[in-house]
Amino acid sequence: MTEGDGGKMAELEAVLYASGRPVTLTTLVAHLRLDSEKAVSDLIERLSEAYETDGSPLEISEVTGGRVVLQLKPDFTKQAKRYSMKPLLTAGPLRTLSYIAYNQPVVQKQVAEARGSQVYRHLKALENMGLISRIKKGRQKIISTTTDFADYLGLSTDRTAMRRQLRSIFRKLEVQELEKK
Repeated sequence: MTEGDGGKMAELEAVLYASGRPVTLTTLVAHLRLDSEKAVSDLIERLSEAYETDGSPLEISEVTGGRVVLQLKPDFTKQAKRYSMKPLLTAGPLRTLSYIAYNQPVVQKQVAEARGSQVYRHLKALENMGLISRIKKGRQKIISTTTDFADYLGLSTDRTAMRRQLRSIFRKLEVQELEKK
């Protein structure tokens, strides 16, 4: 590997780390000033191999839409959560997000009826985080989750598949709750 390649690999790692979300190969080509997506793919493969060889807790994962993300390997998330400054979402907004994800697309009024008046604060926070979108249709707002939501949780962007995955997650959580009692 030449010195320039190592520099580009370091730049790739920095861009993926700083973005905190999936990035398209086209975006990486532009940021790294490379000639092609093939050149970026080669760098990604070499950086992934370096993480694997070093036993790193990090990995580069491909997600839908030709995007890649630098993330913590699943085996390390439990340990890392103990040191996280604060949870991404508190219980209320998380329940609201769960309701939306399972029932989407859903009318905002229906979410408010199911979750209560505090839901408007939840919706604003979730929208600011890029986890939901609210689209005005006539007098109603229709709420759906975003691809960032699916990527963050490792879910399919296909709504039917996402619903099955969520149902499975909810069942596991119910069993865990019952086992605690």
